Amino acid sequence: MNKIKNSKAFRIGISVLAALLIWLYVENIDPSIVSLDVRNIQVEFVGEDTLAERGLMLATDKGMTINLVLQGQRNVISRLGNGSGVRVRVDLSSITSVGQYSLAYQVIYPDSVSENSIDVVEASAYRITLDVVELYQKSITIRGERVGSPADGYMAGEMDFSVDTILVSGEQLAVSNISYALVTVDLSGATETIHASVNYELIDFNGEVVDPSNFRIDVETVDVTVPILMVKELPLVVDFVSSNGSQEADIASNISPRTITVAGDRSSISTLEEIVLTEVVLSEVTEDTSFTVPIPLPSGAINVSGETEATVTISFMNLETRTFTATNFSFINAPDLDGREVTVVTNEVDVVLRGPAEALDTIESYNIRVVGDMTDVTAVNGNYAIPATVYVDGNDEVGAIGTYQITVRISS
Repeated sequence: MNKIKNSKAFRIGISVLAALLIWLYVENIDPSIVSLDVRNIQVEFVGEDTLAERGLMLATDKGMTINLVLQGQRNVISRLGNGSGVRVRVDLSSITSVGQYSLAYQVIYPDSVSENSIDVVEASAYRITLDVVELYQKSITIRGERVGSPADGYMAGEMDFSVDTILVSGEQLAVSNISYALVTVDLSGATETIHASVNYELIDFNGEVVDPSNFRIDVETVDVTVPILMVKELPLVVDFVSSNGSQEADIASNISPRTITVAGDRSSISTLEEIVLTEVVLSEVTEDTSFTVPIPLPSGAINVSGETEATVTISFMNLETRTFTATNFSFINAPDLDGREVTVVTNEVDVVLRGPAEALDTIESYNIRVVGDMTDVTAVNGNYAIPATVYVDGNDEVGAIGTYQITVRISS
């Protein structure tokens, strides 16, 4: 037993146990009073929303701090550590009018410490002096600024904001000096429309950034949309409808301008290869002509180059026109006549045929048929002018040009 008591390990264990007991006594039982110096405690203000509802605001710098010397039993003060958990709060909710006020503050301790167990024995200030002024409001216009450029072959559309203005409240002189709110969007390398919730900067009339911490603002961010549009140059074309004597291969055509540049969403623009201006039935064009048509834009596209009309010129090559008298008439699509009959009243019609000279030389009157269409005719007795189509039998190089009609009679 004596050997154990005299051993080095035993003596060390006894020393550690004694130190622990002393520490426990000092921390938890020792009634001695100690002090803690806590410096630069940020003053917190509560009740500012209540002030705003009353049309008031705090004009004093909110960056004020307080230094405190706290005193209490050692075991209580030790729970405060370096004092970083100590807070100072001022309640503004009792203020109802403009003026200067001197308000007491409340010292708030961590939950593990009771305020009744600590005394404030010294403070850099025992009351907070502050100024309350009338709350001034102004609607500030939002402006957008783009930085960077979209990817090659793309352009940015007009910037759109979720709101046009923001409401800024504060001291009148400071608020009045704000010119606009600036939203900045980076477009670098963009190929898709940008949708983002973006912070903004308040800019004064000198173009300088204003510190927003001195103001109450109704929104913290602004939702911004910037369309990113694919840019594409598209040729303008005409859809020519050919027929005998009026083949696209037999005309020379020109369109001015030949192309326009458009921009639009990539999903719709990327598949476009051309813009069709109009359809031209060549058999209805009786001579060389020139006409102007509006340029139709694809759905969702905008015209970047600016041209709104195109001029189309059509010239017939190596073709002649000759007039023939047709006497061979018939009709189709007659209504239910219930025993009555249809007769053609027209005896002859001059028709103009177009084709190569050598082909026209072979045409005789019996090659020409005029067929009327009674689709829109009622079954009532009477005379009717109906549209007619001219056919040239036996020669694919010759065809009629222009429009024709004949007259038919329904009778009992």
